[in-house]
Amino acid sequence: MTAKPLTTDVAIRKWRPSADGEARSTGARDGLYVRGWRGGTKAFYFRSGTWLKMGDYPALGLADARERAIAAKRLKKEGFGVPALKRGFQLAMSASDFEAIVRGAKLSGAANSPAATAPTYHQLWEHWFADVAPTLQEGPSRNRPQSIHEHHIRPAIGDRPVHLVRRREIFDLLAPLFRDKPVTAGHALGHISKVFERAITLEYCDNNPTPPRSIFPKRVSPKKHHGTLAARDLPDLWRHMERSNASLSVKLAVLTAVVTAHRIGVVVRAEWQHFNMDSGIWTVPARTDKTTAGRMKSGRAYSLKLPNGLLAQLGRLREENTQAAFVFESPTTRGHVSENAILKVIKRYDADLTTHGFRNSIKEFCRRVDPPVPDHIADAFCDHSLKGLDASYRRYDTSSERAELALRIFEHVTGAAELTER
Repeated sequence: MTAKPLTTDVAIRKWRPSADGEARSTGARDGLYVRGWRGGTKAFYFRSGTWLKMGDYPALGLADARERAIAAKRLKKEGFGVPALKRGFQLAMSASDFEAIVRGAKLSGAANSPAATAPTYHQLWEHWFADVAPTLQEGPSRNRPQSIHEHHIRPAIGDRPVHLVRRREIFDLLAPLFRDKPVTAGHALGHISKVFERAITLEYCDNNPTPPRSIFPKRVSPKKHHGTLAARDLPDLWRHMERSNASLSVKLAVLTAVVTAHRIGVVVRAEWQHFNMDSGIWTVPARTDKTTAGRMKSGRAYSLKLPNGLLAQLGRLREENTQAAFVFESPTTRGHVSENAILKVIKRYDADLTTHGFRNSIKEFCRRVDPPVPDHIADAFCDHSLKGLDASYRRYDTSSERAELALRIFEHVTGAAELTER
């Protein structure tokens, strides 16, 4: 016996499905059905070889659902496929809006986009990047895609409708870049491919014209490591810093960066509210968003008991400015000292040295010192994610081992103890 169609809102509201996913026709020959679940959920679906969800009932009413189903049936006869109809059902606020989206007159989620059957590459890139940007850390990670697009991609294909961009155009754009700047070119290739995948999903084109990485020129470039300093030379660097005319904030920021192995962005943005001067523990809070700077790269909270000698020196900064929010206040501008100010000072000692190289110095120290520091402690000290068996079994609290390591580094750097190598 055929189930009675649900032809009114009242009938739909009173209907109690006997099984999850049960479907009932709404009576017209427009492909519109209601599906229900025993928990009380009901939704409108358009049947087109597969079930395409239109919207939940009663947020979407029967009359509106009928209009969309009629439009969907007509658009299907015109040749629009399942992806286009699905996109329309997901994004439309009304039947007319549904048809406009299916026909490509709107970019989903871009209310101010110009009406066009096919957007330009730049318009679709903006649409793609608006979704991607919130997932990227504010700063270089978020700025890099924009810079690559504006400097390399947009001048070549930005004004071209996406369905007219040819594979040869993309190859001619990227081949020279792969020869000169392979890393930038690799990022650009990935961005272009993702934009065209979106274009296919939105039915602006049928194929992704982005060439595979394998056909581009290959340039074997030696890896350029961060300028570093041998562990045995760290005391000499500190003696240089003490003799320099740098401010106390800059000097102690360098010392703190070396002793803690923290990235310089974390050090210069250190705040007094995160220091417990009684216990000597500095806690870098966890990162809870993509905009706050001065957090660990891992995003995790990180606590370290600082050596008493370092705490005493930092206390001098507190005495100089009891109202300061940042530990390492700039002597010339408002706020903390800049990363560039630190870099400028250490390059007076060694032009090739970088602040990130201090982390390599500490890893070398851990392996050369006698007794040596286990690799998993050194990795935990640098806030590296453990790998392999260490990740599985080294789960205990390493606070005391890391505090001891910080003290050993401090005593070596300041000359209180000589480096005894294995």
